[in-house]
Amino acid sequence: MKKLSIYIVLLCGILVSCSSSRMDAKRIRRTMYVQEQKAIQLTNKLAETLQGHSFDSIWNLTQNSSDDCLFYIFDSRSLVYWSDNWLAGDEVRLRSYDRWYYQRFTNAHCVCRWTKAGDYNILTVIPIKYAYPFENRQLSNDFIPPFRANSKTDISPYKEGDAVPVTSSDGNYLFSLTRTSGVSEAQREQTGLAESFSYRALLSSDSNTENRTKHLSRVRIYFILEISLYALIILLGIIGLIRARGFRHMKIRTKVYYVINALVLFALVYVFAVSTMHTRQRYETQQRNILVKKTQYIQKSLQESYFWNITLSEKNGTGMNIDLRDLSFTYETDILVYDLRGNLVGSSTPALFEKGIVSRHIAPQPFFSKPTTMSQYEHIGDMHYLAAYTEFYNGNYVQIGYIAVPMFIYDEEVNEEVDRFLSKLLPPNLIVLLLSFIISFFIVRSITRPLSALSERMKHLSMGSVGERLQYEGDDEVGQLVARYNEMVEELERSSERLAKSEREGAWRTMARQIAHEINNPLTPMKLTIQQLQRTKKLNDRERFDEYFDKSTALLIEQIDNLSRIAQSFSQFAKMPEVKPARVDVAARLFSVITLFRNNRQQIPIRYIGAESEVFAMADYEQISQVFNNLIKNALQAIDNKADGDIIVMLQQKEQSVEISVSDNGSGIPESIQDKIFRPNFTTKSTGAGLGLAISKNIVEGSGGSIAFTTSPAGTTFVVTLKK
Repeated sequence: MKKLSIYIVLLCGILVSCSSSRMDAKRIRRTMYVQEQKAIQLTNKLAETLQGHSFDSIWNLTQNSSDDCLFYIFDSRSLVYWSDNWLAGDEVRLRSYDRWYYQRFTNAHCVCRWTKAGDYNILTVIPIKYAYPFENRQLSNDFIPPFRANSKTDISPYKEGDAVPVTSSDGNYLFSLTRTSGVSEAQREQTGLAESFSYRALLSSDSNTENRTKHLSRVRIYFILEISLYALIILLGIIGLIRARGFRHMKIRTKVYYVINALVLFALVYVFAVSTMHTRQRYETQQRNILVKKTQYIQKSLQESYFWNITLSEKNGTGMNIDLRDLSFTYETDILVYDLRGNLVGSSTPALFEKGIVSRHIAPQPFFSKPTTMSQYEHIGDMHYLAAYTEFYNGNYVQIGYIAVPMFIYDEEVNEEVDRFLSKLLPPNLIVLLLSFIISFFIVRSITRPLSALSERMKHLSMGSVGERLQYEGDDEVGQLVARYNEMVEELERSSERLAKSEREGAWRTMARQIAHEINNPLTPMKLTIQQLQRTKKLNDRERFDEYFDKSTALLIEQIDNLSRIAQSFSQFAKMPEVKPARVDVAARLFSVITLFRNNRQQIPIRYIGAESEVFAMADYEQISQVFNNLIKNALQAIDNKADGDIIVMLQQKEQSVEISVSDNGSGIPESIQDKIFRPNFTTKSTGAGLGLAISKNIVEGSGGSIAFTTSPAGTTFVVTLKK
């Protein structure tokens, strides 16, 4: 059973591996077709340029193209042009033209194609995967962009086993993709490179990681603190915007605080980014200057050593390597020397070229273009380094070759330089940021506190209230606003006093006129009755006098009762007892009032629709009956002597309230007086002071309810709404 499980696992692994290889093959084949078409188009342009004897324009043509393709041009004898110098393609043999084939170079797997262009042969190379003799943390044999595949995928020229074949666009077999065990066969070889100055990065290890981590611990703490603070500020800003539903709805204090700190934050981030970039650029510029100076010193030293040489060739190689090795220890850099045809003739690190890590040809830009003295970035795999070039002169200042001085600007060195700068920049940045929060908080608070106080005072400011003055010592815009507010409060107090005095005087005058009018109405018939009684007495007709006396006294008593009612109504309105709402059985109170009014002298029926008890609402126990009395009494008076008079009282319970409606079928309330119906002292009846509805309105609203009415020529309905 265990063996079967092992076989199943192995089979699944093989199937997954095959599937992954096929997917890689599809991607590589698809990319290969695209790259082949681009390479063919560019090769045809090169061929046309060469046939037109425009050899000088080849450099511009290849440099403007993509780096995915490399070009080598041969005449009948030797190599006359190359577009890059990273590929170690020293052993190249002419094959059939216009046909893609696989070629394994010393440091890369490639696909090549020969093209005939008059007297020249063009070799077009498409690099696919690095194939350096060793791998480490810095140098890895990965697929070259734009080709991408699994790290365990390898290239083989053979169709064996589970290998997946890859063909060209014209159907020719190129190579196969195989799966590796995950352990690279490339060994890390230190021979000849251990003593190198420039190429030491190829053999760099992680030995300095602990020291660097210890050195950067403080910088990282500052950096993490500052980034955390930035993130917290941004998060608080987003939360504030969401809670305020946008920047426009924020309080002015929050707006000013956010704007100030956002500007400070932006300034610090900008300074941080620009300073970091400037530090990197400055370090790179310093290294370039150092490299140029070293190149100049080396140029003078070699000029003195090879004062009488006319040419350079491979015959000078052994002795020159020794001289270059001595100079490399003096100037702590590697040195390369090329002849006038761009071929390597000497190096302080010959093993680098013997193992095919770098091409033996000079970089094309200093060789095929001007100026010759220059510095540029080159690469070994994915590692980029800086290389300075200058002429190699003899004693007569005749150029006999080229000098190249490479220098790796390590990312670790640049990062250390940046970290040293950040260790000085981050602490004050952090302090400035914290101080900006604290200082801006107090500044904004001191500026907006009077405005907040002013807003709060104005919220409670009204006619008749006593406004509190604000104290502000500043003489700025806020101080001027506070001063205007204090002036407005004083003017409002004076206006309130004048208005209150005017209202009191007007109310007394109105009340006096109303009282005089109401008292004068019964006094006139009383005076006439007494005068008539006096005339009757003078007639000395005892029988007639007694008869009229009885009638007169009845009339006088009636008018005196009327005066008493007027006095009582005014007394009640003047007292305006305080409403004390409580939970009252309004149904029971309403039904008791209806029972009293059903025996009215007009014999008008009063119908009741609703419960007789157990309906509770918030009202004043004593005064709510007075409301019902006034409404039913007004309904009876509105019907007057109408033959088909009818009154309907209805009680309804709602979710949060109780509604009591009193409807009559009288003539309704005229539109001209509907807005005055609840006004004190207003009445349409010949008797009464017009205070019943005004008192009822005060009682209902004092209990937290409301009273309203609807009217038409067919009748009027008053509705009282009380809260439960």
